[in-house]
Formats: sequence, structure tokens, C-alpha cells
Amino acid sequence: MISWIQHHLIRHGRWVFLSLLAVIIVAFVFTIGNTPGCTTDRSGYEENLYYGIDLNSPLERDIIVQKVSLSVFLNGQELRSEQQFQSVLNSRIAMLHLADEIGVPAPTEDVLAEYVRSKNAFRGPDGQFSSDEYTRFVDNFESNPRASQGLLLQVLAEDYRIEAVDRALTGPGYLLPSEALAQTRRGKTKVELATAEFDYSKFSPDLEPTETELLKYYEANQQRYEIPERIKADYVFFPADKYADQNTEFDEAALRQHFAENRAEFVEQHRAGQEAIDDEVSVTLDMVREIVRESLAEERATRLANEAAQAFVIQLYRDQISRTSAAFTQLLHDLELSLQKIEPYTMSGASKRARSPEMLQSAFTLNGNRYYSDPHPVDGGFAVLIYKGRIAPEIPPFENVADEARTDYASAEKRRLFNERGESLKAELEAAVAGGKGFLETAESLGLKTRSFDSFALREAPAEINRSAINQAERMSEGEISPMLTLDGHGTFVFVQSKKVPEIDRDNEDFTKAQTMLQQWSAFSSRSSLLNALVTRGMPEEALAE
Repeated sequence: MISWIQHHLIRHGRWVFLSLLAVIIVAFVFTIGNTPGCTTDRSGYEENLYYGIDLNSPLERDIIVQKVSLSVFLNGQELRSEQQFQSVLNSRIAMLHLADEIGVPAPTEDVLAEYVRSKNAFRGPDGQFSSDEYTRFVDNFESNPRASQGLLLQVLAEDYRIEAVDRALTGPGYLLPSEALAQTRRGKTKVELATAEFDYSKFSPDLEPTETELLKYYEANQQRYEIPERIKADYVFFPADKYADQNTEFDEAALRQHFAENRAEFVEQHRAGQEAIDDEVSVTLDMVREIVRESLAEERATRLANEAAQAFVIQLYRDQISRTSAAFTQLLHDLELSLQKIEPYTMSGASKRARSPEMLQSAFTLNGNRYYSDPHPVDGGFAVLIYKGRIAPEIPPFENVADEARTDYASAEKRRLFNERGESLKAELEAAVAGGKGFLETAESLGLKTRSFDSFALREAPAEINRSAINQAERMSEGEISPMLTLDGHGTFVFVQSKKVPEIDRDNEDFTKAQTMLQQWSAFSSRSSLLNALVTRGMPEEALAE
């Protein structure tokens, strides 16, 4: 069996990766590294070394991407985003570097042959290694001659070494018995609670700020009113009706094809104009011929508008026409076009404009050299954005945002006064309870809405109690009143009427479960921290600064 697996690994390894892409498509736009590495211009090329691998090198980058993709598949994993893919890639490079540093050996042929049996990709329906699945996996991909030779063997050997390092980083999981004991006690502790709520919506303090107070608030919070960078641009509009020809004749074949492709739309239009609709009557081309002809003419005009816009952009590029040149003005004149003004807009504001958001957002990738966008469909035709420049972020004068500042001031002041009132209410509640009065009775006399909950275990808290209130109660003693918690639009006070913490024996089943869980969490946290530190250590300083 071992020799059989070795034979097939060596024989088929070189076919696997690109054939594998026929089964799993790695749908990630891989963007690590700097742009120069993706061009043929080597004059400005800079290395981007990450643990000795140049991520700006297309060759080195492609190899590591192939390895990550194959490893993910062999282990039965699924990556759902570019960020996940890049994280796995960085971890792989870092872990292999650490394996080299500490001298983790490559597996022998016998060990590697046995290791193959652990891969999820080769498991059968019963969850065990299947020779048939392995053979099917390899033989299905033999037809692709472009995969790197020996890639499968190399990935398996690297995965083996990575897993060895991973086990060392994870460790046994360290914790004190007292931690598991505390965790078990928390789960079994029983409390009897009462709550009192102070409704924020009904709190209406007198808020009439003077101009001096408003100006002081504005000066302390100027960044709140900063207007982000804005784009200055115009656009050239290519209206479809300019290219419409009402006398255009279409042959019968074109009409029939257009009718067949859009039949549902034409049927709906036809029936919308009928007083009585008979669903059993089939709508034919002859019944909607004029509608079909108009639709086809409109489609043709839109296509011609697009072609005209494309030709305009191509001419700007081909002739290297500057936006401020006489040639640009002459081209617009010759085409009987004019610049349409766009009010300056921010990145977030682009999505709120009537014109194509995609066209407006494209301006943020333009500059003085490439000042024109691709043609974008807009209502009635196509448009090309003409970039003119950027307006730097600025803070408007107080007079321009006085109303907004007044609203913000009122909101902030209400929250401040609400919290102040919460502190005074807590003091009154504590004084009353200390004097022998009941919490619920006192809270109601202060206009608060109260609730009382019978004794329950903290891990089995009633659903109607906010989780933050439960967490607060865990840290409180019997007879204690919490600070006001802002929960769901209310200021909430939690009163611990009684609290019973059980004695836990170390032979207790729950203690054992808690100990196991905390050990696993400790091991996972330790491994994650070490791996993150390792990944970060290999990053260039400029990447960390970002």
C-alpha cells in the first residue's frame, strides 16, 4: 500500500494543481505586494521580501498561491474572502520559516505515505482514507500539463512540517485549578435580582445654549464637521436619441429575434393597453410589431451612443489630448458635445447622486494625466466623466454649521445630564436601602420602572434580562446596587437581593468540563498570539505603519 501511494504521488504530482482549479476556483483577487511587481517595467521594481519570499515577484507569488490553494483543498477547508486567503498565505510562509529556524525535518517517504491518509480530500463516505478516492483525485487531473512538477509532494511535506510547528505552538494549555473552579462557581451561582429603569426618551432637561456655549462646543469638536475630500468634475453626455433614426427599417428576422428574446416584456406592454384581457389569447409579433420596432430602434440608438462614447475615450488616449488643451475644446466642438457640470462631491456622496454612482466613484482613481473615465450607462445614453481636480478636506466656519452644532450640542448635553441624574439616583437608592427601605419601593417613588426576578442560576438567566445586567450582577455582592447601565434606551440599575455561591468539589463533573474547556482555550490563545507575533515580525516596517 505504501509503495503504491508513493508511486502515484510521484507519478501524478505534477498534474495536480491547475487541474485542481477545474474543481475549485480560487475566486480571490490576490493583491499583496506593490504594483510594480505586476508590470513589465522593471525600472521602478522594488523587492517586497517576507521571510525571504519576494511577494512582488509574479513567479514567487504564483507558486505560493498555488501551494496555499492546494493545501486548503487537501485539508477540506473553505476560504470565503481574499482576507482569509491572504491570512492563510502569510501564516504558511511564517510557519515554514519557523520550521526552518528550529530544524523541523522533512518527513521520510514512509512517514509521508502515512500522512497522505490523514488528508480530508482522500476520505471516503465512511470518513476513512479511501484508495479509490485518492486514485480518482489524481487520475481526474492527469490531462492538464501546466501544473508545477512535484507540487503535491512538496505541499504535503510542507503541511507535515507546519502541523509539527503548530502542535509545538499550541502546547498543552496552561491554567490554574482556581480558574476552572471560579468558572464552575460562576455557572452555578444563584442570584435573586431586581431592576429599576430610567427612560431616556422621557428625560427632557432644559437645553437652551447661548451662542458662546455653542461656539465653544464647535471649537472643541471641529473634526466632527470636517468636509472630506471632494472631487471636481464634469461629464460629457452622449444621448441615445441623438443617434436614433425613426426611418430605420429592420428586416423580419431581426424583428422576430428581438420579439423572441424579450417576449414577456412585449406581452406585458400589449396587455397593459387592453381594456379587456384574455389570458388565453397568445400575443404574436404582428400584434406588437410597432412596439418591437421601437424597442429595437431604441436598443440600436443606445448601442451607437455607447460606441460614440468609446470612440471619444479612445481618441483622447490615442492622441494624448490634454484636458486644458485647444485640441480638447475642438474635439467637443466637432462632436457637437459640451461639458455638463457636476457639483463637487465626496466618496460617500457619490452613491447619493442621480447620475451613475459607478461613474462618479471612478473619479477617485483618476488624475491629471488620466482625467477621463470609461463610458458609463446613464439615463438616456452614456456618459464619460472628466476629472478636474480635488478639493482638500476643510472645516467649514461656525456660521455654516450652527444648526447642526446646536443639534449635536443638545444631544451631547442630554446624555451628560442623563448620566449625572443616574449618579444622583444611585446615591438616593443606596441611601434608602442602607436605611432599611426596600429597593423596589424606593425606585418606584423616584419614578423608575421596576422588575423583580426570582432566584436563578447565572448560566440559566431569564431571556428578558439584558446580558450586560447579568454580567454586572456576576461581579456584585449581595445587597449591592450597580451603577446606571445604559441598555436599550434606558438607564438600568441592578440590585442583587441575594447571591448564593456554591462550594465545588474538584471531582465535580462540571469542574472537569470547565478545566478541559479552559485548557483548550488557553492552548488556542497561546498558539494564536505566537503565530500573530511571528506573522507581524516578518512584515516590512512600511506595511506595519499602515
